Amino acid sequence: MDHTKINLLVKLQHLDNQIESIVSLQKGLPEEIEALEEDLLFTTRQIETRRKIADDQLKQRSHLHETINECKNKILNFKEKQTLARNNKEYDALSKQIEYEEKEIAQAELQLQDIVHAIQRAQEIQKKGQQLIIENRYDEITEEMMPDDVLHQQLEDLSKQVAQKKEELEGIVIETAEDVDSLKIKVTEQRKHIKVEAVRLLDKYDHLRSGTLRNAVVRLNRNACSGCNTRVPTNRHTMIVQGGFYLCESCGRIVVHERLFEEAES
Repeated sequence: MDHTKINLLVKLQHLDNQIESIVSLQKGLPEEIEALEEDLLFTTRQIETRRKIADDQLKQRSHLHETINECKNKILNFKEKQTLARNNKEYDALSKQIEYEEKEIAQAELQLQDIVHAIQRAQEIQKKGQQLIIENRYDEITEEMMPDDVLHQQLEDLSKQVAQKKEELEGIVIETAEDVDSLKIKVTEQRKHIKVEAVRLLDKYDHLRSGTLRNAVVRLNRNACSGCNTRVPTNRHTMIVQGGFYLCESCGRIVVHERLFEEAES
């Protein structure tokens, strides 16, 4: 059996392992940053939603106060005209207009009361949330219970954490960029070589790594596949020791002798 092909593949796995080892220095920072940014976006949306509600309430209150003032001015005007009414018909018509404006005022005042009650309810709910925080009962706090000051503090804290983690990640990336670039060049050259010598093995390798597996080629460890710990049949041990390979019947990984990895490393 020509073992040159599997040697080439082991070398490729070794190079990919080196890249992943360097990337692992990032200590899960990309995922941590992504999670923090999601929390930051959620908190930002909460604050923006509350700000929009407050702005709308302010606009409504301002509009309603303007309506009430306009109605009151109209009433004064109509009452002045009543004093000059020439007959009962004119007087009664002006009385109806005054009555209409008074109804408009009453309706506007009811709407103002509804807005005030809504603001008070929101404040009471947030006050309850504040009490739950003091009692450390965070699992009982709903989104609307979270106090405004706590939300703004969360936004500030999350922004700082994201900036800090990004700075940390950038430092690691800069520090390891040269090594990663060098290894990527070697991986590209190795893949070109394998495409000429053993394209089917490369296809198998890529297929395995296209899923959740990163270590497509693994060592024989204590007569078992080191990827999933499934025992390798005894009748395949000799072939592996001689430099061949075995496709694990459990996980599909390519199992080789540890010596091949040692040679790849050297």
